[in-house]
Amino acid sequence: MSTAEVHTLEVQDNAEKGGDALVCSSVSNTGARHTDSEMLQSIYYSIKELQTETRAESRRPRMATKHLQGTVRKVVKSCVEIEGKVSSMEERTMAVEADIEALRAQTATHDGQLTDIMWKLEDQENRQRRNNLRFLGIKEEVEGKTSGLI
Repeated sequence: MSTAEVHTLEVQDNAEKGGDALVCSSVSNTGARHTDSEMLQSIYYSIKELQTETRAESRRPRMATKHLQGTVRKVVKSCVEIEGKVSSMEERTMAVEADIEALRAQTATHDGQLTDIMWKLEDQENRQRRNNLRFLGIKEEVEGKTSGLI
Protein backbone atom coordinates (compact mmCIF):
# COMPACT_ATOMS: atom_id res chain seq x y z
CA MET A 1 0.00 0.00 0.00
CA SER A 2 1.12 3.47 -0.71
CA THR A 3 1.46 6.13 1.86
CA ALA A 4 0.06 9.61 1.65
CA GLU A 5 0.06 12.71 3.70
CA VAL A 6 -3.04 13.32 5.79
CA HIS A 7 -4.32 16.83 6.18
CA THR A 8 -6.40 17.65 9.19
CA LEU A 9 -9.52 19.70 8.66
CA GLU A 10 -10.53 22.57 10.83
CA VAL A 11 -14.16 23.55 10.97
CA GLN A 12 -14.84 27.17 11.65
CA ASP A 13 -18.21 28.36 12.74
CA ASN A 14 -18.84 31.59 10.89
CA ALA A 15 -21.78 32.34 13.19
CA GLU A 16 -19.24 33.84 15.59
CA LYS A 17 -18.12 36.15 12.79
CA GLY A 18 -21.64 37.01 11.66
CA GLY A 19 -21.92 34.36 8.91
CA ASP A 20 -24.20 31.36 8.57
CA ALA A 21 -22.15 28.68 6.80
CA LEU A 22 -19.45 26.30 7.96
CA VAL A 23 -16.04 26.67 6.32
CA CYS A 24 -13.61 23.79 5.99
CA SER A 25 -10.02 24.49 5.19
CA SER A 26 -6.73 22.65 5.13
CA VAL A 27 -4.81 23.76 8.17
CA SER A 28 -1.72 21.68 8.62
CA ASN A 29 0.23 18.77 7.36
CA THR A 30 0.84 16.14 10.00
CA GLY A 31 3.86 14.90 8.16
CA ALA A 32 2.95 11.33 9.04
CA ARG A 33 2.78 8.63 6.45
CA HIS A 34 -0.47 6.70 6.46
CA THR A 35 -1.95 4.07 4.29
CA ASP A 36 -4.83 4.77 1.93
CA SER A 37 -7.30 3.01 4.18
CA GLU A 38 -6.22 5.05 7.19
CA MET A 39 -6.52 8.22 5.16
CA LEU A 40 -9.99 7.24 3.89
CA GLN A 41 -11.08 6.32 7.37
CA SER A 42 -9.87 9.68 8.69
CA ILE A 43 -11.72 11.50 5.91
CA TYR A 44 -14.82 9.41 6.58
CA TYR A 45 -14.84 10.33 10.29
CA SER A 46 -14.22 13.98 9.48
CA ILE A 47 -17.18 13.96 7.08
CA LYS A 48 -19.39 12.25 9.69
CA GLU A 49 -18.40 14.85 12.25
CA LEU A 50 -19.20 17.65 9.82
CA GLN A 51 -22.57 16.05 9.02
CA THR A 52 -23.44 15.88 12.71
CA GLU A 53 -22.50 19.51 13.24
CA THR A 54 -24.37 20.55 10.09
CA ARG A 55 -27.52 18.75 11.23
CA ALA A 56 -27.32 20.44 14.61
CA GLU A 57 -26.89 23.82 12.94
CA SER A 58 -29.75 23.19 10.50
CA ARG A 59 -32.14 22.44 13.38
CA ARG A 60 -31.76 25.93 14.83
CA PRO A 61 -33.36 27.77 11.89
CA ARG A 62 -36.16 25.18 11.74
CA MET A 63 -36.90 25.66 15.42
CA ALA A 64 -36.80 29.43 15.02
CA THR A 65 -39.09 29.17 11.99
CA LYS A 66 -41.57 27.03 13.93
CA HIS A 67 -41.51 29.52 16.78
CA LEU A 68 -42.12 32.40 14.36
CA GLN A 69 -44.96 30.50 12.69
CA GLY A 70 -46.59 29.97 16.07
CA THR A 71 -46.22 33.66 16.87
CA VAL A 72 -47.67 34.64 13.49
CA ARG A 73 -50.65 32.33 14.08
CA LYS A 74 -51.29 34.00 17.43
CA VAL A 75 -51.07 37.46 15.88
CA VAL A 76 -53.44 36.48 13.05
CA LYS A 77 -55.89 35.02 15.57
CA SER A 78 -55.75 38.23 17.61
CA CYS A 79 -56.30 40.31 14.46
CA VAL A 80 -59.36 38.25 13.55
CA GLU A 81 -60.78 38.71 17.06
CA ILE A 82 -60.10 42.44 16.96
CA GLU A 83 -61.69 42.69 13.51
CA GLY A 84 -64.84 41.03 14.84
CA LYS A 85 -64.98 43.39 17.80
CA VAL A 86 -64.45 46.44 15.58
CA SER A 87 -67.24 45.29 13.23
CA SER A 88 -69.56 44.85 16.19
CA MET A 89 -68.68 48.31 17.48
CA GLU A 90 -69.28 49.85 14.04
CA GLU A 91 -72.73 48.28 13.86
CA ARG A 92 -73.62 49.51 17.34
CA THR A 93 -72.27 52.98 16.54
CA MET A 94 -74.38 53.20 13.39
CA ALA A 95 -77.48 52.17 15.37
CA VAL A 96 -76.75 54.80 18.02
CA GLU A 97 -76.19 57.47 15.35
CA ALA A 98 -79.54 56.60 13.76
CA ASP A 99 -81.23 56.88 17.17
CA ILE A 100 -79.58 60.26 17.78
CA GLU A 101 -80.82 61.59 14.43
CA ALA A 102 -84.36 60.38 15.21
CA LEU A 103 -84.20 62.07 18.62
CA ARG A 104 -82.95 65.32 17.07
CA ALA A 105 -85.86 65.32 14.61
CA GLN A 106 -88.29 64.58 17.43
CA THR A 107 -86.78 67.37 19.55
CA ALA A 108 -87.17 69.84 16.68
CA THR A 109 -90.84 68.82 16.33
CA HIS A 110 -91.37 69.22 20.08
CA ASP A 111 -89.71 72.64 20.02
CA GLY A 112 -92.17 73.77 17.34
CA GLN A 113 -95.13 72.38 19.27
CA LEU A 114 -93.94 74.03 22.48
CA THR A 115 -93.65 77.39 20.74
CA ASP A 116 -97.22 77.04 19.41
CA ILE A 117 -98.53 76.11 22.86
CA MET A 118 -96.74 79.08 24.45
CA TRP A 119 -98.34 81.47 21.93
CA LYS A 120 -101.77 79.97 22.61
CA LEU A 121 -101.24 80.29 26.37
CA GLU A 122 -100.21 83.91 26.05
CA ASP A 123 -103.27 84.60 23.88
CA GLN A 124 -105.55 83.00 26.49
CA GLU A 125 -103.94 85.04 29.27
CA ASN A 126 -104.47 88.23 27.27
CA ARG A 127 -108.13 87.36 26.62
CA GLN A 128 -108.67 86.69 30.32
CA ARG A 129 -107.18 90.07 31.23
CA ARG A 130 -109.68 91.81 28.94
CA ASN A 131 -112.54 90.43 31.02
CA ASN A 132 -110.92 91.72 34.20
CA LEU A 133 -110.68 95.36 33.13
CA ARG A 134 -111.83 98.01 35.59
CA PHE A 135 -112.59 101.44 34.47
CA LEU A 136 -112.36 104.05 37.19
CA GLY A 137 -114.37 107.23 37.08
CA ILE A 138 -117.15 105.86 34.90
CA LYS A 139 -120.49 105.28 36.47
CA GLU A 140 -121.89 101.87 36.19
CA GLU A 141 -125.52 102.96 36.17
CA VAL A 142 -127.08 104.30 33.05
CA GLU A 143 -128.50 107.77 33.50
CA GLY A 144 -131.52 108.75 31.63
CA LYS A 145 -133.66 106.88 29.29
CA THR A 146 -132.28 103.80 27.77
CA SER A 147 -135.20 103.08 25.48
CA GLY A 148 -134.07 105.66 23.00
CA LEU A 149 -130.76 103.96 22.59
CA ILE A 150 -132.23 100.87 21.16
